[in-house]
Amino acid sequence: MILNRIDPGTACTVRETGKTGTVKKIYFYPTKFEIEFPDGHVEHYSSKDIEFDGINQESATLQLPPVPDDGIGECWTDWKPFKGESIVKHHFSTTKNLMWKMLTSLEMYNVWFYGIQRAMPHIDTDRYVHRYNFSQLDLKPGAYFKIRPMTIAPWFKCRIMTMEKEKEFGFTFRTTPLTNEYVQFSIHETDVGVWVTCRRTSQGFFSILNQINWLKKSKILQRLDTIVPKVDLKTEDDNADGDTGVPTQFGGFTSRQDYIDYAINMGMQGNMDFVNGIPEKPIRGMAKAGILKAKRTGETPPCPEKPRGGSVPSSGGGVAALSTDELVTYLVNKGLDGDMDTVNGHENKAVRGKAKAMIMKVKRGAAERPPMPEIPAGGDTQPSGGGFDSLSNDEQIAYLVNKGLDGDMDLVNSHDDKITRGKAKAMIVKVKRGALERPPLPEIPDASAGSASAPESEEQMMERLIAKGLEGNMDEINALDNRVLRGKIKSAIVKAKRAAK
Repeated sequence: MILNRIDPGTACTVRETGKTGTVKKIYFYPTKFEIEFPDGHVEHYSSKDIEFDGINQESATLQLPPVPDDGIGECWTDWKPFKGESIVKHHFSTTKNLMWKMLTSLEMYNVWFYGIQRAMPHIDTDRYVHRYNFSQLDLKPGAYFKIRPMTIAPWFKCRIMTMEKEKEFGFTFRTTPLTNEYVQFSIHETDVGVWVTCRRTSQGFFSILNQINWLKKSKILQRLDTIVPKVDLKTEDDNADGDTGVPTQFGGFTSRQDYIDYAINMGMQGNMDFVNGIPEKPIRGMAKAGILKAKRTGETPPCPEKPRGGSVPSSGGGVAALSTDELVTYLVNKGLDGDMDTVNGHENKAVRGKAKAMIMKVKRGAAERPPMPEIPAGGDTQPSGGGFDSLSNDEQIAYLVNKGLDGDMDLVNSHDDKITRGKAKAMIVKVKRGALERPPLPEIPDASAGSASAPESEEQMMERLIAKGLEGNMDEINALDNRVLRGKIKSAIVKAKRAAK
């Protein structure tokens, strides 16, 4: 119960008797309300005994985070006569595709899977080197591989039994000649990563032997988490109030090396918050290594110029021309109309906080909705001549999403509007994860003042990239996310080279 929402004179009703009265005084520690009834007598009640008019008293509930801090989920083992079963569940901050590659990389099992000293493919081949190369193993149900346990026991054969891409992977497993286990990994994707469940079952008279060293066996997924590549899967809402100042694509710098050099200079100046806030783990690691090297040698790389932020440029008009109070009322009206993205995306934290506080007061009825301020003509108005700026906000987002999915992230990162840019990046991530369908590409009206050129068709793109490929420039082709289109272009380049010979 939030006491500062109750004002003296607020009408209320006693739940037990149904009598109505008004709040006269509030006493604290413990909280008591002095209620005056129409006949003049006064009684004292706690908040659970009365209901306040116009205020919804929600019951307190315990809200648990969807993902534990340590990532550890369900973990147990059970054995009944001649039958054993265990389950270990862990959350990974990565993608389903990366997780699948890690689980099917059998040559890495000796690093994290307890009980395996070495794994090798079981291939009937004449070439000696192929007997030790997992790239020659056809990974499918029925295929065999060998493992050597961390004992004096010899090699044991394991057989792949279940394989459903990015969902399930299972195989038989043994470390002694007396028992045989079935190990199954299942992957469940969430908005903030993936849950992996390891289920192990065994049957037979000696199945109780598989319960030995359970404490170490239960930590195999925790060990796997130390080597799985981490991916920042924060959504737009998670980053709405975060003022880290680190963009996602090379921090807004033109190259990766500039990003690292700038982070090294920040670290040498004592600003380790910038370095620790870099979401890409490899870049963060190289920046820290560069800081240590610079401290040891005394040579600091030249500091590149910090990229321009994505704030709305100030001009003679538009939202930037509003005063602070007018800007607060503008954001309040936007939030009450359902556009909380504009409120969350505002860079001024104090203005954003005032707007959110007023929105709550208006929704509670404690304040009236302020009138929408008039926005002076200027930077916030859209040109009428056509071009990219003539598109609506949703159409601009759809256009940037299509460009980003086609590999042109420079256009997305260079967009001036931080909110539009954030929405486009969030939608690109959702489309790549399969949570959303790719939006249709909007048509851009012809205009000389357009801030973006008209989109080229797929045939035009293929002709342009084929010409680049014949010249030896394969960077833009390899950056395409559309595998089918990328394959067609490379195939056409090969055919053109053959025809020229």
